[in-house]
Amino acid sequence: MDWQVVTVYIILFIAVVLFITDRVRTDIVGMLIISVLGLLGILKPKELLEGFSNPALVTIAAMFVLSAALMRSGLVAALGGKLTELSKGSPLRFLALSLFAVCFMSAFINNTPVVVVFIPAVLTVCKRMGQSPSKFLMPISFASMLGGSATLIGTSSNILVSSLSEEAGYGAIGMFEFTVLGGVIVVVGMIYLLLFSHKFLPARATIASTLSADEAKEYITQVRIGSESNMVGQKMAETPLADVGVRVAELIRGQQIQKMEKDSVIEVGDVLLIRGDLNKILELERKHEISISTDEKEGDAEVKRVEMTIFELMVAPDSRLIGQTAKGIKFRDDFDVSVFALQRRGRHHQRDITDLELRMGDILLVRGTMDALAGLRERDEFILLEGAHDRMVERHKAPVALGTILTIVVLAAFGVFPISVLALAGASLLILFKILTPRDAYRSIDWPVLILIAGMIALGNAMGKTGALDIAAEGLVGTVGQFGALPTLWIFYFMTAALSLLILNKPAAVLCTPLGILLATQLGVDGKPFIMAVAFAASTAMATPMGYQTNLLVHGPGGYTYKDFVKFGLPLNILIGVIACIIIPWIWPF
Repeated sequence: MDWQVVTVYIILFIAVVLFITDRVRTDIVGMLIISVLGLLGILKPKELLEGFSNPALVTIAAMFVLSAALMRSGLVAALGGKLTELSKGSPLRFLALSLFAVCFMSAFINNTPVVVVFIPAVLTVCKRMGQSPSKFLMPISFASMLGGSATLIGTSSNILVSSLSEEAGYGAIGMFEFTVLGGVIVVVGMIYLLLFSHKFLPARATIASTLSADEAKEYITQVRIGSESNMVGQKMAETPLADVGVRVAELIRGQQIQKMEKDSVIEVGDVLLIRGDLNKILELERKHEISISTDEKEGDAEVKRVEMTIFELMVAPDSRLIGQTAKGIKFRDDFDVSVFALQRRGRHHQRDITDLELRMGDILLVRGTMDALAGLRERDEFILLEGAHDRMVERHKAPVALGTILTIVVLAAFGVFPISVLALAGASLLILFKILTPRDAYRSIDWPVLILIAGMIALGNAMGKTGALDIAAEGLVGTVGQFGALPTLWIFYFMTAALSLLILNKPAAVLCTPLGILLATQLGVDGKPFIMAVAFAASTAMATPMGYQTNLLVHGPGGYTYKDFVKFGLPLNILIGVIACIIIPWIWPF
């Protein structure tokens, strides 16, 4: 076997391991693939960078802009907020309405912002109804996948498969060519979600929901140690503060703020910034043995109290803070909050969280004032997990944004222009008419996703050029090809589905589409059934958190574990796979 073939397989293996372990960001993996292939001379620079000029990449980038324009109009957020009223207190009705709304919208705009908008809305409604958010959030993520599978622009993996199909000579896939099978999958999937969500999904609590209303609120109180206090001369560890649940946040001595240690000795005139329940603080003042009072000479007749609250922030998909550590971000200076817990994919971190690099979907448990809470609603870096996420509402922009997307859908459906040209023209039009500023348009694009795709396209090109793809196809044909085209299709579909669950749907689509075409060629049948098998297997990767970006988004807010996705998502994945493998040969014969 040629050294280049072996090297490409090693690169593929390492990439898969990195995707599964999630130790390295996916876009960094994409850049590493490009770099290694270039440095080893396996691909020439032009071949290496072909992914960045791929029509699919341009289309996906433009669709991010189009989706952002529609979100800016506030229509999606308004609909999410309206669901509370329409559900009339019924959890089942709320679930049905949410699933239908998310499924429909995801067929025409990017799934991720739709789910981002619905997460805080669902959390608010669940709190009012006394329901666990974990009964709703995973179904909403799955509904976005179901809707996305039904059209060309519903999910980026469909756009990728269409582009690869066109390159291979099978032609681009039409806007609604997915819809017949996609419609069947939507109906079956929605029935599954409505029947089994409340029965089989666990009632999980998130970090903040485990705190009572009293625990979630506390007061910061600035007090001065008077000469009459019997705390004077005591070490901090010896004082009764900890016994009643009051904690010292800061010690101000003279003009300096000092770090409070257990061995620190209290002196007359010290100002302590203590935090805890207000009643406990007032109780301390009433107790004679530890009289804490202000120095009236300073003109402070009473203790200064600032109400604090605890709330959750989720790191947004396009947050500039992704990859930075909490220590480097300076939450207190920039956002006026302090971080004391982090939840990532079902695991709670309370130690050394300042050294963890933030990732999309991380949940931060923070403490701050109500003013800080209000200010965070205006920030792009986080999603505040309470209330509808509709801070940017410009309804006058809705007709242009909606009209642009509808025009693209209609023109693409009739094949008037290629989808890449239409999407790019639509994004340009929205900027020209000031629906989005150029800055907003660039910020709406998920650049890490594009870099990942470009890297995987480079790896796919390397596999094709070196013959690694032919070897893989020959191996599959030699193993299962003897059973015929139909059994091979079934095996190939579930192989693609499994790969999508492990390494994300987009890399799986890029790798498996050319493999499916080669399989069909060696079997002597039409490649279209295998192409469509990749499209549907990649767009419905439900059984793991990393299978689809929306799963990563609901992972933290829903308090899910990896096992929850497997238990609830795997049966649906298998059911969809069986339906797809039965119907695909009917619509696209061998």
